[in-house]
Amino acid sequence: GGGGGRGGRGGGGKRGPDAHVELRVSLAELYSGGTRQASVTRRVVCRGCRDHRPATAGWEGAGCAGCVRCPPEVRMVHRQMAPGFVMQQQEQVQSRDFCKAEAAILDATIEKGMADGTQLTFERMAEQLPGQVPGDIRLTLRAMPHPAFRRDGTNLHTEMTISLRDALVGFSKAITHLDGRAVPVSRTGVTKPFETIAVAGEGMPHHGVP
Repeated sequence: GGGGGRGGRGGGGKRGPDAHVELRVSLAELYSGGTRQASVTRRVVCRGCRDHRPATAGWEGAGCAGCVRCPPEVRMVHRQMAPGFVMQQQEQVQSRDFCKAEAAILDATIEKGMADGTQLTFERMAEQLPGQVPGDIRLTLRAMPHPAFRRDGTNLHTEMTISLRDALVGFSKAITHLDGRAVPVSRTGVTKPFETIAVAGEGMPHHGVP
């Protein structure tokens, strides 16, 4: 999927996990396209606490107001189990950094014809941990039910109620489309109950096709 990302993929270090969030959008937005904002709260390493931290390895001081100590960090250690036999193990150590909650706004670009379930990627916008490159936020579009239209791929289905006279002799009516346009629908002769009338070119846009 597309979407507004921030920053490139360069840089080294261990990469943190991705975060997954959902954004509920209307069928009209998926038809016409547009931009939506999603607010997320993520954990970040407080640079202010880090800048004022003494160099002493055993420092146990407090962080800035509103900050808490970051989750324990994992490091690799070598332990001698027997003469000539050294085992490499992971152990958790208390972090010397402090973290805080930060609100972030994601600008989601919804392109015409995007499908329900499309994922937009925002690079390096997931939670931060000391010594790790933040993962991505994967924002999934979830289409809300529409009161008049039902989507089936690139087709749109709706229902129209007509009188008995219209069913026998024909009719000329209009339906209001997702973008507000009036789309004419006409029929000559007899219309059977539950008969389907196709209106060419008035379905969902094909995503990625101008």
